[in-house]
Amino acid sequence: MSIFRFKTSDYAWQILVVVTLMNLQSFVLRNELSLSYLVPLINILFITFLFSTIVRVSLLGSLTIASAGLVVFGFIQTALAIVLFGSISAVDASIANGYVLQISTAAIGLPLSWFLYRYGYGFSYDFERFRLKYEKIMIILTISVFMTTVALVLYLNQILNVIIVLAISLLFFLKYAIAKEKDL
Repeated sequence: MSIFRFKTSDYAWQILVVVTLMNLQSFVLRNELSLSYLVPLINILFITFLFSTIVRVSLLGSLTIASAGLVVFGFIQTALAIVLFGSISAVDASIANGYVLQISTAAIGLPLSWFLYRYGYGFSYDFERFRLKYEKIMIILTISVFMTTVALVLYLNQILNVIIVLAISLLFFLKYAIAKEKDL
């Protein structure tokens, strides 16, 4: 968010909900379903939905912000993996290495984000000019289809608790999409 001059603290609790959902889906896809290759794509979708429904950035702008954020995060984490462990594959040598990498990434990323925002670095684009005509309907439909698909996949593996959490997250995003629609 700081790269594009958004004040993170204005959306703190919404971000915490989305991050919790992202962590849950990451855990399930990596450990339960062995679909770890889908995690980055789904994380981009979660972040895109966060920006489009809560921060109220156009869909194209939301996708741009989510993708740029993932690239910066990936760059920092890859550099740290090489510096700390010698290679990316060495991170998988133990669970502790993964935790060390995550903590190290946060230890660099959070102060860097604060610094960028505090001193006015970053980009400030007017994403409104990229807003599509039926974007609000597209967002609600996309969120609904996305969450239904994920819930269906998880249902087939009989993970009832995850389905409940995903249903709650669907309601969360739809509630904000509709509430923000009424505010405009």
